[in-house]
Amino acid sequence: MKDVVTKVLLVSVFSLAVNYGAFSQGQKFALIIGVKDYEYTAPLKNTLNDAQDMASVLQSKGFDVQTLYNPKTKREMQDAIRVYMKKLEGNANATGLVFYSGHGLQVKGINYFLPTSANLQIEADLDEHALKMEYLLGAVEQSGNALNIFILDACRNSPFRSFSRSAELGLNQVSAPKGSYVVYATAPGSVASDGVGRNGLFTSKLLKYINTPDIPLEQVFKYVARDVQKESGGTQVPWINYSYFGDFYFGGTTTKLPANQPVGKEEPFYIAPATTALDYGYGPADAPIVTVGTQVWMGKNLNVDRFANGDPIPEARTDEEWKRAGDNKQPAWCYYNNDPAEGRTYGKLYNWYAVTDPRGLAPKGWHIPSNLAWEVIVSYLGEFKAGLSMKSTSGWLKNGNGNNDSGFSGLPGGYRKSVGSFENLGEAGYWWSSSNSSTTEDAWYRILYFMPELSRGVIKRGSGFSVRCIKD
Repeated sequence: MKDVVTKVLLVSVFSLAVNYGAFSQGQKFALIIGVKDYEYTAPLKNTLNDAQDMASVLQSKGFDVQTLYNPKTKREMQDAIRVYMKKLEGNANATGLVFYSGHGLQVKGINYFLPTSANLQIEADLDEHALKMEYLLGAVEQSGNALNIFILDACRNSPFRSFSRSAELGLNQVSAPKGSYVVYATAPGSVASDGVGRNGLFTSKLLKYINTPDIPLEQVFKYVARDVQKESGGTQVPWINYSYFGDFYFGGTTTKLPANQPVGKEEPFYIAPATTALDYGYGPADAPIVTVGTQVWMGKNLNVDRFANGDPIPEARTDEEWKRAGDNKQPAWCYYNNDPAEGRTYGKLYNWYAVTDPRGLAPKGWHIPSNLAWEVIVSYLGEFKAGLSMKSTSGWLKNGNGNNDSGFSGLPGGYRKSVGSFENLGEAGYWWSSSNSSTTEDAWYRILYFMPELSRGVIKRGSGFSVRCIKD
């Protein structure tokens, strides 16, 4: 299978410890599903190896491991989940971990996992042959145990996408159920490398750090993400979505660990020139100015509809208009849901071609921050708390408000997919950088989400994100 790669962070997760800190240690259960030998497409290379090796390492860490290899039908997968649930039910201090390695795809925003006999000819075949991800998440959530971890290495380049015009690359982002981690081997809407050795790239790094003593859970995945991004040249970025904030360790003797380092290679960036400041909406005159360390930022998202030279920036309202602009590498803007009222709160959403247009998106004296500039603010505020410091104190759903210590006042303005649909208003804020990725189709961005960090990733340049300017 041809290796393919990916785009941005969501990354994903894991969890289990021998030392639970404030959490009372309970039993640990794992369900491992590996699917390789598909009947209607070529077998995958390393998925079964990944599953078997995960089962082995988790057993060595004291997990009660249940395995399901090459399930033929959706029903077999459901039956395995039911058995797993029974182990968790009534076990309040238990930790559960589900690892899936195989084909997955999303259709109309719904994620599916595929057994070996999946034969998808029309979209209606999904309900009969494929397991919805929400079935797994919902079933496990009902068990009532303390912590659940879902690790999904299901983002291969599925040949089944061709059966539906609504099918997209990789998996769609989902919110982590209460008390859980949801882990993706790569960013939502992206595909991951199947690896060149025994294991896929993501799983190979995960196996390494699970066996490294005295690393807190969160740090395990930072090291995994760092290594995956570095080895993939920044094209594959693991993603984590979590709603649990305790400390967890696999245990073992103290070891000197590598220092935290920014992941990925800083790519060349472009600062669009600005010649005049015409009708800029949220420009220097009406936006608060925020000083964070050595940097000066605008305190609101950009809300302009003209370039610095006075040329209008095209508005793309329909899905077709938005997608066409991205496909043709043309600048475009929109309001979330095409509602001007959302613009008054969140500013406009721009594709990356507007961000880097030589006519200049930023007002005179300002520019769009590079990936490196975003790293500077993260370093100043602290890697593990920058997100909390940058989020506004209100406006976030699901108890996601920050403390806004920085004055950045980041709001959850959501984003627009490259295909035109809108996502995550009230739940996440996305901001472009001016930095290229290592691919010709993607660029770097930053995200505030339900985590204390400011995360980064890469995504299609035709996507619609907010823009925050930094002073020259």
